Amino acid sequence: MRVINRIVYFLADYVNFLRISLIVIGITLTITVNLQIKDMVLPIVITTVLTPFLIFYLLDSIISADFKKLTKKVKYEATKYSEVIMLINRKQEYLYLIEEENAKKRCYLIATDDGEKTVEKDTVHINNKIRLADNEHKVGSTDMEYIEVEYDKNLPEYKRNLFDQRMRSKNYKYKNQLNIINYVSKEVLSGNYRGTCNALGGKINENNQQNSLFFR
Repeated sequence: MRVINRIVYFLADYVNFLRISLIVIGITLTITVNLQIKDMVLPIVITTVLTPFLIFYLLDSIISADFKKLTKKVKYEATKYSEVIMLINRKQEYLYLIEEENAKKRCYLIATDDGEKTVEKDTVHINNKIRLADNEHKVGSTDMEYIEVEYDKNLPEYKRNLFDQRMRSKNYKYKNQLNIINYVSKEVLSGNYRGTCNALGGKINENNQQNSLFFR
């Protein structure tokens, strides 16, 4: 079972799966052309091209279920964050000054009630929301919440590597999350701010989300 698990994780790696798929497709099409099976060429080509997509969908479902089972989300109160560039020895996985092109990594420094956390930028989704100010929250104030994805302590290295890959992807369901709530006046909230600058000095998109650069 452990061997099968390793094979599944090996194939679920984007690069490995792409390489293997291209090799299998190339071999299958070459054999089809050489055998000159004219009536079967189109069905074989369609099947050969579609099969990898179906297999990868199955593998992705397995990894997603594993990710949900072997990780947990922990919430922290946050006060501020900033973006920094760090030099990291990737082989040793600790801070060390070496060649910048080999070790440059963009990170967020997030101040929380559990201390300052250094998180790789690609693994964090910043979710900005706008709410109406009230007696408790003044106009221009913000509330911040950091939700960190924590791995199971006994997670094997090969699973950890693939989970890291998923957290750097564009799929928000895998990522750490920084929720920022911006409190504004009723006038600002009710106005039309698509693509225009508002009283906060930032920019609001069509989803009424505040540009995160304003808070750095």
